[in-house]
Amino acid sequence: MANDLNNGADKLLARILADAQTVAQQQETAAKAEIFKIKELAQHDVQAVKEEFEFRCKKAEADILERSRTNAELDSRKYALKAKRDVVESAFAAAYEGLCALQGQPRDDLLKAMAVREALGGEVVAASSADADAMKRLLDEINAELAKAGKAKLTMGNTAENIGGGFLLQGEGFEKNCSFEAMLRDAREAEESKVAQILFG
Repeated sequence: MANDLNNGADKLLARILADAQTVAQQQETAAKAEIFKIKELAQHDVQAVKEEFEFRCKKAEADILERSRTNAELDSRKYALKAKRDVVESAFAAAYEGLCALQGQPRDDLLKAMAVREALGGEVVAASSADADAMKRLLDEINAELAKAGKAKLTMGNTAENIGGGFLLQGEGFEKNCSFEAMLRDAREAEESKVAQILFG
């Protein structure tokens, strides 16, 4: 009887141990599966973070390069524009020097043509120091041309010390600047874009 009890107890214990082992194996298998799943999710997250980081790095690099390129283009245009302006400035400065350097008949012809074209008639001529003698000498020819156009004669006035070449026409309540400086300034306003086109095509 005691043997039967011991056998029964041993069998019960063996069955409990077998059941416990089965449950333990099932839990271990489930735990391994969960661990594998967590690892896969973690790897997926790591890859996603890595791809996002690489994307942001590439975008930041592209943005920096684009900004640098844009700034370089703006600087290049700015320097090119300044260089073009300097060349145009030099061209007009050379033209002014050329006008001031005119002598003899070419200068007389220029002064006469300017006076006939610009005079309304009856003004007083205030010539530059450089052109006072020439204007006195040319006055009769200028007035003859004005008379043909039905305009009153010009008369000589004081010397205009503040201009480098040419003259001023002083009328009733007005003064017309016919200096070389003013002539070039007007020409520059009208022709600067054409000169730039010729120089830089």
